[in-house]
Amino acid sequence: MMSDWMALKIAIDLIHVPSQVRLVRSEPLPDGILTLLRIAAGDDEAQHAAIDLTDRPIKVVRQAATFFIEQILFAPNADSYRVLGASPGASAVELRRNVALLLRWLHPDLDPQEERRIFIGKITAAWNDLKTPERRAAYDEQQRRLKSRRQRSKTGKVTSQRRNGGTIISSARVRGETAEMRGTPRFGFLRRTLSIIFHRPT
Repeated sequence: MMSDWMALKIAIDLIHVPSQVRLVRSEPLPDGILTLLRIAAGDDEAQHAAIDLTDRPIKVVRQAATFFIEQILFAPNADSYRVLGASPGASAVELRRNVALLLRWLHPDLDPQEERRIFIGKITAAWNDLKTPERRAAYDEQQRRLKSRRQRSKTGKVTSQRRNGGTIISSARVRGETAEMRGTPRFGFLRRTLSIIFHRPT
């Protein structure tokens, strides 16, 4: 299926237009993440299929997979599901499989300079959040609360802006306009009316 290669297509586009990284980070993960993980982990079948499909050399295919993992899956604000290349609906089997592929990608056979060792902590932390039903349930609840707090905060800001008409009127401007009004007949009438209501001499 072509959807199995969507992530690879996006990954190849990103190495040519890296300015799109921020946009891709804000979107849900595309279909075909498993294919990217298999390529990164050195799976011969996935790599040869990618070369045939994209007509790109193996070096470019591997570079694209690695770039996507580092920039999109391991983005600073990525949750534990995204770090493992999965959605919140992923099964325990899928999560375990993705962890195994990511750890294989970090193996010295594929990373002889061990430049990617810095990502081990990120992967293991994400796996610790999700590796048992109890931990996963606790993590999901924590994420729900965090999302709810963000929505309340966002709603509060919008309500405050609407209450103020979307504009901030400075007190200096109000004082200036009031001073200008004092000399007008309308302001004099209003002052006399208020003095009658509150029984104050004008």
